[in-house]
Formats: sequence, structure tokens, C-alpha cells
Amino acid sequence: MYSNKDRLIQCIIHAYRLSFLIGICSLFMAKSCLPEFLQYGKTYQPNNDTKFSSILERIKKFTVPKAYFSHFYYLATLLSLITLYFYPKFPIVWIIFGHSLRRLYETLYVLRYTNKSRMNWSHYLVGIWFYSVLLLILNISLYRNTIPSTPNTYALMIFCIASWDQYKNHCILAQLIKYSLPTGRLFGLVCCPHYLDEIIIYSTLLPYEQEFCLTLIWVITSLSISALETRNYYKHKFKDDDVPRYAIIPYVL
Repeated sequence: MYSNKDRLIQCIIHAYRLSFLIGICSLFMAKSCLPEFLQYGKTYQPNNDTKFSSILERIKKFTVPKAYFSHFYYLATLLSLITLYFYPKFPIVWIIFGHSLRRLYETLYVLRYTNKSRMNWSHYLVGIWFYSVLLLILNISLYRNTIPSTPNTYALMIFCIASWDQYKNHCILAQLIKYSLPTGRLFGLVCCPHYLDEIIIYSTLLPYEQEFCLTLIWVITSLSISALETRNYYKHKFKDDDVPRYAIIPYVL
């Protein structure tokens, strides 16, 4: 027989699984019907008409500074730090904490955001949702004792390599002037190698807990769409011969 706590946890699991399904469906809906919801940073196209036709139009076009990306990593760092307090012997907790802390550092001290760098409010809410659910999956799995307490050597090595590569790619992006075309490293082959790194990073969580396949699917879907948007932006602004042939995954997409 299930206890009330077990039933509650099962309900939470069903709820966040449903949220991923709704989220992925919303991504494709936004791609086809509401593209402004997917725009941020260089792909964001400001609307100079300040007199929108309706309240709904104002809500749809409302944006926040892209620098608010740091809020995602403040949240993830705080939640993973709390998790570390209760589960200090589990390597995956340290991995997620380290990733969150590095991304927070990069957002605050490496990447540069101008006043024109904006993102749609929906993008901001989705980021808060994603990192909240990521830590929710982690804590439920730890509570249910489905995560090993020993490190996976190969996954850890791949995680470290991908994390270092992403940091170096972010350094390249930080040195760009007025969204010029990035060069060097894998930027010559794909438009968004830092997104590819993110996919690899989240794939290294799977050996610890299969439930993280939900976060991996989300990362692949959302970043692939963002990478395609970035490639379209580059093709519009630069010569086709200068733009990498692939958006995110070499020889695939």
C-alpha cells in the first residue's frame, strides 16, 4: 500500500512529466504561430510601434532584459546548494551544483548584455520552470533512492570536457562586437556549438537517473529551435558562404 507521501510524490511526478509534454508542444506552436515568443538576444526584433492594438498584444510583446538569465542560475545554484546539504555524498548533486555555479559566473562576469539585449517574458518564465523542475527531479530521485552514490567516470569526464568547451565558446561570444559572426573552435562548423555542449552536458546525467531524459529532450528541442533561429539570423545578416552549414549538430542539423 502506498502512503499519502508516496501518492503525493507520484502526483508531482505525473505533473512535471505533463509539464514537459505541454512545454514541447508549446515550443512547436510558438515556432509556427507566435515566433516572437522564441526571440531573445540577437534574434530579438524590437517593435518600434509602442501603441499596440490591444492588451493581449502588449502582453504578447512584453520583454525583459536578457541579463535576467542570471536569475535562472541563482535559482539553480541555491536549490542545488540546499540539496547538497541533505545529500552531500551523491556525485550528481555536485555535478548539477557545479554546472549551475559555472553558468552563474559566466552570466555575471563573462557574457556581456547591452540594454538592447531582450527576451520575451515567456522565455524567462520557461527558464525558471526548467531549473525548478530539474532540481525537483533530482530531489525526488534522491528521496526514492534511485540515484547511485558512486561517480560514473566516463560521464564525469564527458561532462568536464563539454563544460570547458562551453566556457571557451562563451568567451568567444563575449568578445563579439555588435553580434558579428563568431569564428574559431567549432563555430566554423556549426552556428551554436555552446548549445551542442549543453546537450552533451545534460546527456551525462542519464547514467545517474533515467528520469533526466525529460530534461535532455527539452534541451535538445528548445536549443535546436534556438540554433535554427540563430542560423536564419546569420543568413539574413551575412553572406551565405560565411555562415556555417549546420545550426547545432555537425552533419545532422
